[in-house]
Amino acid sequence: MSDSELLSAAVPGRARFGPAGLSSKAEPASAMLIGLGNLIMGDEGVGVHAMRQLEAEYAFEPRVELVDGGTSGLDLLPLLKDQRRLLLIDALASDAPPGTIRVIRDGEIRSALTEKVSLHHLGIADLLALAELLDYAPPEIVLIGIVPGRLEMELALSEPLHEVMPEIVETVMSVLADWGIAARPCGKTGGERAGGESKLS
Repeated sequence: MSDSELLSAAVPGRARFGPAGLSSKAEPASAMLIGLGNLIMGDEGVGVHAMRQLEAEYAFEPRVELVDGGTSGLDLLPLLKDQRRLLLIDALASDAPPGTIRVIRDGEIRSALTEKVSLHHLGIADLLALAELLDYAPPEIVLIGIVPGRLEMELALSEPLHEVMPEIVETVMSVLADWGIAARPCGKTGGERAGGESKLS
């Protein structure tokens, strides 16, 4: 891995993907999807990998916003104001086999986050607590947590997580369907997307 690759992956950004992220909106998004994780720590970056795959493969309603949350933590707080629904995708510590997917909802999320696998996760627990205090918390919050296998300096996901990526995407689609939100395959591949850039907020 080159120094430039490490530096690029390590910078915690809040890239907003898709049309909803590239324009200012008069109304809040009907749902915000945030992928979390550190891309240079192997499976810890699974949430960001999943978000990038969603952006590459699906076209969402204009008022659905996809955000690369990186390791931002409390920096994400302004994005939550007036949101109706929030979907988080992240690595989640568990004794279950690597690649296991858990869907955790609303009040159960903060307790689950106390057992997270890296320092930035405590920031997410703090983020949700502060959002509640300020009355920023969306009425509906879902965390899709994926059990990691390899947490070391590596850009690629481990084989178990690579294999379940289609299931992670399907899980996201199922949650959105429960919310009455549609998305359609847009025909792009990861290779086609690789040449483009996402706008940084």
